Amino acid sequence: MTAERLESGLHARLDGVVYRLESRGRGWVLVSENPAPGFEKLPFDKNRGSLYVRRVQPDERLECFDIDHEGEYRGLRVSVSSSTQGRVMAVTRDPQAQKYGFDPFERDSWVKLIPRDDRDLRITETHTPVPAPWTR
Repeated sequence: MTAERLESGLHARLDGVVYRLESRGRGWVLVSENPAPGFEKLPFDKNRGSLYVRRVQPDERLECFDIDHEGEYRGLRVSVSSSTQGRVMAVTRDPQAQKYGFDPFERDSWVKLIPRDDRDLRITETHTPVPAPWTR
C-alpha cells in the first residue's frame, strides 16, 4: 500500500507488512505492488500495473482486517477514496455539499475531487478486525 493511495477493503498482515487480500479462484491471495519473499509476479496489467501475489494456505493464521476511510471536509462528513493527481474523491449525502462545489453523484449523493493536502480535509483510516475469510 503506498502513501499516495488510500486502500480500502480487506487486508492481512504478514511478517509485519500489510497486504491487500483478494479472493482468487478457490482460494485467497495476498497482493503486493512490490516483490516480496514468497510472492510471484503476475503478468503486467495496464489497469493495475505490476502485481505480486502469495497464495494463503487454508490453515494459515493471519491478522485480517477491513480498512475504511472516512473524513470531514468543511464540516461535511465524507467517504474518501483514492483518485489521481494527488487528489481524493470525497462523497457525501449532505445536500449542503452543493455550496462547497460538490457535483450530483448517484441518488442523494454528491462528489468532489479534493487535493489530498487541502487543509480543510481531514481523513481517518479505520481498521476493523475480521475473521480470516478462508476459515469461514
